[in-house]
Amino acid sequence: MKLKILFAGTPEISVPLLTALASRLDVVAVLTSPDKPVGRSKQPQPSPVKEEAQRLGIPVLQFDSLRTEARQAVAKTGADTLVTFAFGKIFGPKFLALFERTFNVHPSALPLLRGPAPIQHEILYGYKEAVISLQTISEKMDEGDIWATESFKLDGTETTQSLTEKVAGVAAGFVPGVLSSIDRYSSRPQEGSATYCTMIDPSMAVLDFNRPAAEVHAKIRAMYPWPKARAHIDGREIMITSVYGGFEELENQESVPQLPPGSVFAFEKKKGLGVVCKDSVLWINGLQLPAKKEMDHVAFVNGNRWIVGARFDE
Repeated sequence: MKLKILFAGTPEISVPLLTALASRLDVVAVLTSPDKPVGRSKQPQPSPVKEEAQRLGIPVLQFDSLRTEARQAVAKTGADTLVTFAFGKIFGPKFLALFERTFNVHPSALPLLRGPAPIQHEILYGYKEAVISLQTISEKMDEGDIWATESFKLDGTETTQSLTEKVAGVAAGFVPGVLSSIDRYSSRPQEGSATYCTMIDPSMAVLDFNRPAAEVHAKIRAMYPWPKARAHIDGREIMITSVYGGFEELENQESVPQLPPGSVFAFEKKKGLGVVCKDSVLWINGLQLPAKKEMDHVAFVNGNRWIVGARFDE
């Protein structure tokens, strides 16, 4: 079966899949978000997907909404298959009706973590396996049937940045193969109870050291590179950008010193700043003061020795 694909995507995570699809299948056009002002100059900048489509010589479509004008332009491409990954807009029934087949790439084991931020929530919830689902696009968000899935193990050191990069590569590796032989596949309804995730916002990045160390560890990783986990210490806000270890280190953690949660009780060059949590110790090895650059724990302590012996959330 020869597919004529309209690929819809916008951010960097979508780019490897577009590249892989274009190398194996017929991508007749790309749909992406309009150029947006960036930086101090406020000059409109193309999305990463637009830049890659232009490099590949694929026609690019950009619309503020997917109404009549957009539908007419899409119909002219002759595309019979819609493939989307992180496009950023909802497809209505009239738009979906333009295609014989529709596919969405979603980075979770659907029906778990339906919604806009599954990668961050896989980290927040301490998942030990990540799953990418290829599903039919439905009118209700992420409720379409599943065509195929691909999974890989997590070790507890992943940040949103590193896991996003991993998901991008894995999706690019398995989706084109499925679509190339889609007539050999059949879809199945999603099974089990659904869970949902919301967009990440800065209010979710506040740390509470009265919580278990594994939970705080996960939040720091999930909030990197944006909006960055944060807490107050010595009367100032500080961002925590990285932590030592993964699942194995957390499971073999030493006993908690008899100090209040949030206490910075130790400094070790190999591990970081030791902070007391509810049940065990967390080792912080990346910090950032407001309007300053990120630093590792050694550089930070060299200029801020006051932090050893201080207490977060005091």
